[in-house]
Parts: sequence; structure tokens; C-alpha cells
Amino acid sequence: MNGRVWILLGFFYALLLVFVGRLWQLQVLQYEQYATKSQGNYLRTETILAPRGRILDRNGQVIATNRLAVDLLYLGGEVHLKERLLALTGLKELPKTGPVELMTNIPEALVPTLAELSAVEPNLKLLERIERVYPNPISGPVIGYTALPNQAQLEEGYAPEELVGVAGLEAALEGHLKGIKGVVLVEVNARGQRVRFQELREPQSGSDVYLTIDLPLQRAAERALEEAVADINRIRQRNGLPPARQAKGAIVALDPRNGEVLAMATSPSFDPNLFGRRPRPSDKIRALFSDPDRPTLNRAVNAYPPGSTYKLVSSSLALESGYVTPSTTFRCSPYIVYGGIRRNWARYDMGMMTVKEAIAQSCNTWYYQMALLDPIGMVDRLHKRALELGLGRPTGLEIGEQTGVVPSLQWKRQNIPKDPRWWPGETLSIVIGQGYNKATPVQIARMLATIAQNGRQPELHLVRRIGNQEVRRPVASVSGRYWRELQEGLRRTVTWGTARHVLAEFPVATAGKTGTAQNETLTPGLEHAWYMGYGPTDPADPRPPLVVVAFFENGGEGSGVALPAARKVMAAYWKVGTAFETH
Repeated sequence: MNGRVWILLGFFYALLLVFVGRLWQLQVLQYEQYATKSQGNYLRTETILAPRGRILDRNGQVIATNRLAVDLLYLGGEVHLKERLLALTGLKELPKTGPVELMTNIPEALVPTLAELSAVEPNLKLLERIERVYPNPISGPVIGYTALPNQAQLEEGYAPEELVGVAGLEAALEGHLKGIKGVVLVEVNARGQRVRFQELREPQSGSDVYLTIDLPLQRAAERALEEAVADINRIRQRNGLPPARQAKGAIVALDPRNGEVLAMATSPSFDPNLFGRRPRPSDKIRALFSDPDRPTLNRAVNAYPPGSTYKLVSSSLALESGYVTPSTTFRCSPYIVYGGIRRNWARYDMGMMTVKEAIAQSCNTWYYQMALLDPIGMVDRLHKRALELGLGRPTGLEIGEQTGVVPSLQWKRQNIPKDPRWWPGETLSIVIGQGYNKATPVQIARMLATIAQNGRQPELHLVRRIGNQEVRRPVASVSGRYWRELQEGLRRTVTWGTARHVLAEFPVATAGKTGTAQNETLTPGLEHAWYMGYGPTDPADPRPPLVVVAFFENGGEGSGVALPAARKVMAAYWKVGTAFETH
């Protein structure tokens, strides 16, 4: 009997020794390992999203900013205060499964009540997020929009709920607008709810960006685009064409002294707030991207045949290369015949003209005769002069832009291998802005600024200041001896030529050039319409200088559509009265 007791005691002592050894291992030898795991059950790190920087106009008016949005998440399962929840949310019944968002963008007054409810309901959770809003939206293709990150951006380090610039300025300025995420150490209870937290790294907001845009002038440009549809449809009715439902075009206004873009409007457009809503209206967004009028296209930076605005390149080349002098004249005949082809222009003979009158009256046959002085040798010279004046290359804008086409002999050999030879008749087309030529409205604006300032050529920009750092852009110098002749030709366009009927009595002395460019349709009434203008031309006028370019895709006539639109922008900028704001 005593032996059995001792055996039993030995067994229990051995078992106790095992427990003590195991306890020693857990409490002493592996303390740090299990202490860390224990903490992990109630401590975790979370990311705090940083607000994107704001986008403001040159005067500090907010274009894009952020707001805190709160959503109610239902995790699934039982809700004890179900009837109260349904009354607060306006729902008839809860979803059968979760997680699902019951409410998005909860009104501020309702947040405290739902916070109390979710505190006692384990299957309800309030989620905070940062939403991008545009209290003063400008043209959607210009400002752009934001979206949640895609898979590639998530792998780059973006948080799932972090906003990313997708298009326009939001995308171009992503590096400045994007903030630095914060980190917080959170203690949670058994239900996963926060009990207390400690901030490890404070989030840093992105930089505020001040644009060069002047919001009132931007509004005037956008309004001028909308109102132009009446002028477009008047021309279409005259040509027996169906009416347009909206204008397709762009208006660019800038300060020629420093290249600051004061307005960049494009039509049709969209409201960038459409992309900031949650849930996103997917049907409206699909309709936006499938619209044949392409409202997501920024036509200010898209390339089109420049039409007669290109005649300033041809005029400058003709003078600077010695093909003509300021006193050289050609007859402005109704047409010429070259290579068996009749090239029409006007219905009557307008007599002998110098380059100034040719600019003012936009006389095609004058430029045809000038081109025939050296139809092959002139091509590469035109190419070089166009590049010098700012066509065929980027303007310096922060957003993406097309470079356009400035043809040369080599360009044709490389791009049209089926017909690589340059034909003299092609020179007659390119000197009037037809043929292979393509330019963007912003390039035309920079070219006009260069001419208006006697060869002083600014780099264009949309950003004036990032945080407290002023943005300064270089100014180049373009050589030339005949700026005065070009300026006088542009001034005569307004006082005597193709813009006289709209701007001759305008209170501010201006200069400019109309343009009507044939396109692939070759349909009368569907030509591209251009007008480029600047002022004041009177050196004694104290008003600040302005360059305006108005372009309308398939608008019909430059003098009938683009010119009145440009005048409205000038009137708004110089505040010369409502009498000049309608055509």
C-alpha cells in the first residue's frame, strides 16, 4: 500500500514539475515572444489618410477641396435596435448579408445618433473617408478628377481609400497635391472597437496649388462657348445642315507678358463632382465616356488644322527670308489656276495688296502667289519659322498637350511613304494653314503673344504658386525684323478687314486674325472656326494686355462664330460693359 502511495506521489510530483517547467519556459524564456503576440491581440497600427492639397484660382477662390464624409457599414447578422435603425436610414429592410454600405455621405446632424447606435450594435460601423469636392468647378477636362487607386497604384503604396488624380490638373499635379499618410497605434476591445489610440506620425496634407486661372474670366469663357451654339446653328441653317446640340470648341486667354493662362475653357464639358460622389453614378459616367461629342476631351490642347491663323507664319517667313518686302504687292484675285486646278477664294477682285492688307483681308490668292516664288525651297523654311513662333512643339503647360504637325520635306517622306515627294501644290495649301498643318489653340495663343511682344516668347503655364513657392517660367527671344508689319496687318483686320463688323467699334483697340479651316468633311458650314486677338494695341491704354484664342470644331466661320465669342471674353476682362457681351 505504501509503495502505491509513493508511486502516485511521484507521478503527481513529476506532473507538477512538467507544469512548472512549462510555466518557466512561457513566463521567462519566451516572455518577449508571447508578450508581443498578446499585444497584437489588442494593439494595431492604422493608416490615417492625408487630405489632398486644395486647388485655388489666382485670387484664392477655391476650385477643388476636401470634406470629411461618413458612411454607415452593415457587417451582416442581427441588429437589436433594428426598427430604430430602419427609421433613421429610411430603409424598409436590412440586406440579407453583409458587409454593405447602408448610407453614404451621412448628414452631419445624423452622425452623432448613428455613432451612439453603432457603439452598442456590433454589426454596425461608421466609416470616415475624405471626399474630393469642387465648389467652383471649371471645365472638367481641364481640372480633371480623382478616383480610388487601381491595383498598380496600390502596389506603389497608395491606401485603398486614398484618392488619386486621374485626369487634367488633378493628375498632372499629383506629386504636389498628394499628402503623406499618418500612422496611429490603436487599442481595441474584444469586438474590435477602438478604446484608445496614440498617434505615431501625424498626416501631412498635400500642398495647396494656386492656378493662374482667373475664375470670373474662366466663367466668361465657358459662357461664351455655351452661347456660341446659336451662331453655329445660324450658319448650319444657312447651309441646310441639321443643328448642333452644343458647341464643340475651346477658348484660351493669357497674359502675353508672362504666359500665365487666365482662362482655359473647353466644350462640351462635365462637372468633376460627378466622379467624387459615392456611390458613383455609373450610368452617367458611362454616358459621359460614350458621348460622340467627347466631353472628356480638352480641345484647348488638341491639334486641328489652323486655317488662316497660320498665315502669320507664312507672312513672317516671307518677310524675314526676303521673298517679299513690306511694299511688295500681289493681286488679290478671286482665284488662281495652278497644275490644272482652280483654287478659289473670293467672288470678286480686291486689287493689289501688300502683306498687311493680305493679313487683314485673309487673301488666299496673295499667299498662293507668294508660295509660287519658291514652292519647294520654302517648305523647310516654313517648318523652321513655325517652330520658332511656337507651333509644332509643347508650350510648357503642366497638363498633357498634343504637339501638332508642322510639315517639312523630311516629315512627308517619313509619314507618307506612298507619296513621299513634295508637290508644289501642297505648298499652296500649307501657306494658308491647310494641308498637313495642325496646331492647338494654346500654340496659336503663344504664337500671337510672341508677335504682339516683338519676339518675346513666354512659356505657358497654369500654375502660379505651389504652397508658398512662386512658379516662374522662362521667356525666350525669337529673332525677327518685321514684327511691326505683322502687328499692323493684325490691327487692320479689326479696322478694315474680316473682323471689322464685330470689333471696329469695340471700346478697346485690338488686333487679330480670323480663320476658317476646311477639314475632312469638306462640307460647307462644317469648317473649323478660329479667331485669335490681342490688345490693347494703343500704348497709352493702361489696361492690362490680353491674348484670346477661340476655336470651334465644325463651327462654320471664324468671323461668324469664333470672333463674337472672343469679343465676349475681351469685354469681360476689360469690363467694358454689357453692350459688348452679346452679338
